[in-house]
Amino acid sequence: MLPQRQSHIIKQKTGPDDPELQATLQEALAQVSPEDVIAIADELAERHARLFLGLQTGSASLASSFADIASAVAHTKANARTLVNYFAQGDYSLFEQLLHGDAPTPVRVATFVEKLTTLDTRLALELATGLLHNTFPSQHWLWTRWLWDPTVGTGILPLLAGSVHNLQADNLADGYVRVGAVTAMSVKFGEGTGLFVEALTSDEKRAPFANSAFLACAYSVYLYGTTSWRLSREFNGLLPTLPNMARRLLGLRKSGNRVEDVL
Repeated sequence: MLPQRQSHIIKQKTGPDDPELQATLQEALAQVSPEDVIAIADELAERHARLFLGLQTGSASLASSFADIASAVAHTKANARTLVNYFAQGDYSLFEQLLHGDAPTPVRVATFVEKLTTLDTRLALELATGLLHNTFPSQHWLWTRWLWDPTVGTGILPLLAGSVHNLQADNLADGYVRVGAVTAMSVKFGEGTGLFVEALTSDEKRAPFANSAFLACAYSVYLYGTTSWRLSREFNGLLPTLPNMARRLLGLRKSGNRVEDVL
């Protein structure tokens, strides 16, 4: 696994103290409020109740809802289509063992991914962990490429943790455990931002999705700070708002009237 590359964090030849970058980051942070995180958590909770609660893994049941499930676990329309096409024959037999098997969850995740031999490993992980987290949000966590992509050493988790050390693993099962541990650690970081308010953490429906909503917002701030600051303000005006960037990462529909189909 490659180390975190500084070129993914700051623009070369300027450094982190560049005033333009700092101003853009401050502007980005100001676009996220506790109410934004609450709204995203509410949308995740509503989707859980509508699409994942009591999810049936039989072929007939999954066939009718799989396109919506694929959109929920994939953060781009192209990836969602790839999943739909991959399972076009309607064989969902692997899903039962993933969700309800007797083996420890990390083993189930690794087995599921390893059996999807012609699917990109990152997308297979997003499908496996997206199914688990959205179905049992209090018990399982996400592993997406925007959280931690070991192939290039990037993601929001190593940035919050300060290094890639705690995320490096020799196999998928151990990698899943390590992502979970750092995800849990990130709650402390979230609490320090002021975004983890009581209305978010004390609500039994919102709370299981609080950290996923926060991490998506945090990555959106990072993404905004490392891309949009290089563009003119005219081009910045075409970018999605930060909360809608976060929604896209979590497979949610955008909110508001702004045209935001550029991602």
